[in-house]
Amino acid sequence: MAMFRISCSRFLQSANAIQRCSILSRSYAANQKADSSRSSAKAVMPSSKKTDVSTETIQRVKEAGKSATYTGVIVVGVGVAGLLFYLLWKELCSRESPNGIYSEALNMCKEHGQVIDLVGEPMKGFGETTSRGRRRLVSHTEYEVNGEQFMQVKFYISGPKDRATVNVQVKKNDQGRYEYDYLIVKTKFEQIRIK
Repeated sequence: MAMFRISCSRFLQSANAIQRCSILSRSYAANQKADSSRSSAKAVMPSSKKTDVSTETIQRVKEAGKSATYTGVIVVGVGVAGLLFYLLWKELCSRESPNGIYSEALNMCKEHGQVIDLVGEPMKGFGETTSRGRRRLVSHTEYEVNGEQFMQVKFYISGPKDRATVNVQVKKNDQGRYEYDYLIVKTKFEQIRIK
């Protein structure tokens, strides 16, 4: 029985110890929970600020990307438009194009006395007739012989007296400009060499 009492007293002591341990652990857990809720509240606040900052940064980056894209599209569009205007100017207004040669040769024909006597005034110039009956195409051929570049242009003139065919050949000089090799005006019965 003595043994039983010792073991009971030890059991009771250990039960008291367990009870005290349990009370201590509950209070410790409550303190930890309160501390963790305070620290988590503190931890949540800075992280939410970081999230706000990062979303603001993301929005700024998105806007900068949109702006850069729009600017790039505008720059490319202006570049393409500039290139088109340059090519149109070069083709229609430049002396080095078939249309430039045509305009210059037509002016020479309008100023040449023999051509005026042959065709009459007012004199009109026109190109090949299209399938729709329009006279817009100036026939031309560009070719190279022995490293020299040539262009032949053919168009028509008409006046009150007659019609004529104008054949022009130009050769590119050292400066890259075309010089006249010949300019010939032909009617059915007559031919005049202007240059």
